[in-house]
Amino acid sequence: MKPGTRRILTLLLFLGGTLVSAAADYSSWSFFGGLNLIYNSDDAGITEVPGMNPDGTPGGLASAPSPLPAFAGAEYRYLATSRFIIAPSVSLWTAQYAFARDRALPTEIENRTAFVSTIYLDIPFLVFFEHEKVSWTLGIGPGIVARYALLEPGIPADAINVGETLSAGEQVAACNDYFWNSLRWLYPSIQTGVRYRLQTGWGAGLTVRAGIPLFNLWAKPEVPFVDSFMVLAALTVTPPAKKRD
Repeated sequence: MKPGTRRILTLLLFLGGTLVSAAADYSSWSFFGGLNLIYNSDDAGITEVPGMNPDGTPGGLASAPSPLPAFAGAEYRYLATSRFIIAPSVSLWTAQYAFARDRALPTEIENRTAFVSTIYLDIPFLVFFEHEKVSWTLGIGPGIVARYALLEPGIPADAINVGETLSAGEQVAACNDYFWNSLRWLYPSIQTGVRYRLQTGWGAGLTVRAGIPLFNLWAKPEVPFVDSFMVLAALTVTPPAKKRD
C-alpha cells in the first residue's frame, strides 16, 4: 500500500470512531442501558388516597414518587492522553408528567397529562486507570437535558381534572415552559465506571452517573437543591477494536 493511501485510510478510521485505546483493544464506541432514579422532593403532593373517590374520579397522587425510568444510550471515548479520556454520551428515556403546584411534576398514570421524551447529552472528562483486564474511570463534565412534553395519547386537550384550573393541553405547554426556563436544561454530571475485558475481546461493565440540578440554586419556585437529582446506573458493552490489515 502506498504511503499516501495509508495516511488517508488512517484518517478515515479516525473519523469513523475506530481509534483504539492505548491501554485496551476496544472500539471507541460503547452501548449501555439501565435505570434512572429522578428524585422528586414533592413529599406534600399526596392529596388523595389511592383508589376511587366518592365522586367517581380516580384517586392517587398529585405527584408520583420518584420515577425510575429505563434508559438506553451510547458513548464515544476519545483518548486525549494515556490517562485522560473525553467521553461524550447520549441517553434516552420517557416519563409521565403533569403541571401542578407551579411545577412540572412526575405523576401516577391516572393523573398524567404530558408524555415527556428526554435526551441527556453529557461530556465528562475522565481519568483512566487499567490493571490487567480491569479498567476504571472517574470524572466530571457538563451536561444538557433536553425534555419535550406532548399530550398523553388518549387524553383530550380540553380535559380538566377535578380541582384543577388548567386543561390538559395547557398543562403540556406549561410543562415545556418550565423545562426550558431558568436553565433547567443545565445538568452537569459526575461519573464513575468499571469495565472488564472478556476472552472474546468485548468489554462488559457498570457505569454510574449523577446528574446535578444546578439550576435549583436560582430557579423559581424554590425547591430543595436535590429535587430532580438523577442517579443513572447502566450496564455497558464495548465491542473489540477492528483489526487493521
